[in-house]
This record gives sequence, C-alpha cells and structure tokens, in this order.
Amino acid sequence: MLIDIPDENDFYIAAENLINSAWSSLTKLLEDHVVFEDIEAEETAKDKYWIYAKPELTAAAAMVQHAVEFYLKAKILSISPYLLIASEPRAFPRKSDSKDVSFTEFRTLDAQDLLKVLNTFSSERLGEDFKQWFGNMRLMRNKIMHTVDNNLSIKPSELAVAILQGHEYLVGKNSWIKSRTSFLNRSPEHGVKIGSTKEHDAYIHLAIHRELSLVINSLSPLYAIKFFKYDEISYSETCTTCYEIFSHCDFFDCKWTDSFVQTLQRRAELHEEMECIVCGVVAAISKVGCQECGNFSINSSTRECLWCAINL
Repeated sequence: MLIDIPDENDFYIAAENLINSAWSSLTKLLEDHVVFEDIEAEETAKDKYWIYAKPELTAAAAMVQHAVEFYLKAKILSISPYLLIASEPRAFPRKSDSKDVSFTEFRTLDAQDLLKVLNTFSSERLGEDFKQWFGNMRLMRNKIMHTVDNNLSIKPSELAVAILQGHEYLVGKNSWIKSRTSFLNRSPEHGVKIGSTKEHDAYIHLAIHRELSLVINSLSPLYAIKFFKYDEISYSETCTTCYEIFSHCDFFDCKWTDSFVQTLQRRAELHEEMECIVCGVVAAISKVGCQECGNFSINSSTRECLWCAINL
C-alpha cells in the first residue's frame, strides 16, 4: 500500500514559502541599497553594491523556479497524486507489492514533464505564454545550479518581475499582497505574536507598504501598473485607512512612511473615485481641495475630508 501521500496544500505552502523567501531577499537588498542613496554615495559604490549582491540575486531566482515547480505539482496533486509518479512498475521500490511504501521512495516527474502532464489531465490548461516563460526560467535555473556562468546577471527589477509573473500565472492576478500578508503572519519575525492583534497587524501592514514601495520604485511604470495597478502619473494620496492601521504600532512616527508610495490612487475607469492598491478602500474625489489640509479624498457618503475625519 502507498502511504505518506502528499496533499496539494503541502506543495502549495512550500511553493509560497519559496517564492516569498525570494521576495524577502529582494526587498532586503533594495532596502540596503537605499542607504547608499541616502548618503549620496558615488555611482561606482552603488554599482559595486549590485555586483556583490549578484550571488543572492541568482540564488533568489533559483528559488523562484523551484517554487514554480512546486505550484505545478500542487495543481497535479489536486487531480491525482499518482500522476506525479514517474517510475515504471519494474522500477518501483523493492517489495512495494508486499509491504507499505512511502510516496517519497518513488521517483517523481522531472521538472520538464510537469507542464505536459498538467495540461494533459487538467481542464484549466496553462497557455503558450506560460510555456515559454517556464522554459526560460528552467534554462536560467540550470545555469545557476549546474555551472558557473560569469555572464549570467539578474537585475533586481528582473527578479521582481519573475516573482510577480510566476505568482500571477499560478495563483492569480492581483493576489500577491494577500499572499505576502499570509506569509508574514507565519514568518519568524511576525509569526510569534507579541502585543495586541491590532499592533501585530499594524507592523505587517507597515512591512507590506515598505516592501511595495521599494519594489514599485525598482519596476518600470508598465510593470507597476500590470502587477499592482499603480500608475505613477495618476493623482495619488496617502491612504487614511492604512495610516490609521500604522498608528497602532508602538511609538509610531509619521516619518516612517516618508519613503512610501501613495497608494490611494484615482481609478483609471472612474475618475471621480480613488482606490487604495493595498487595502482596497474606495474614496470619492472632491472637486476642490480641503480648506484645512489640502487633500481631495472624501468619504463617499458623508462628503467629509478623510484626513480631517481620522482620529489618531
């Protein structure tokens, strides 16, 4: 009998952990690089930083590919775990026909076969664009894992796009922030909850905004719109709902958010409304700025200025 059969959720969580670990590496590198910007370091020093960061960037890229393979395995497992077994009967573990054998003792599908198996048995096939992207990611990972290619170089923006594109293909559009929040809730830094629930949630919300700002500033405007619906030329304000959440952090200082992008943005399709790309709150836009604070975001029902209405 076959025992220790994995669950699709096991592989899904493993994939989420891998791709989020790659994101953590990326945002830590971006955050450290800001220090060079703040001290106005010479361009040569800034360039050297990314040369020294190359091993960490390539390792993170390999983690992304590993995560993608686990996402595919999770999808195959949702159909049938037996589809992952690649061995012919004569290659099964010894005495598997007379004693219980763990699933882990069987040879499973190679990475190159995962997509074909999934598309053969699933009603929701992954298209040619994913096939090409997946092939390119596999080639890059093989170079990283099996040889030393001095010409292989991965830019921070390229790593960000790889993470976000892979996640969009295999989890869904506009799902990264939810995924990241879930990961931080089980991370070593935030998983052990100290203090009140509001305080705990505030620090995670602050981390989401900090990371999002770092990555958006590294992406091209096209990718910022594609993955986060963030348009740098659209009218924006700081989201008051998010700001109220930040205020639950111990000793919160508004200076902590000075480098954050303003996430409450005018909706492209509805010019009279604004929406936060992080928390999703929707606000109306006044035709004239508030006489007290100058902001244009107002409560859709009461028509009150959102900034003047908050109680910090």
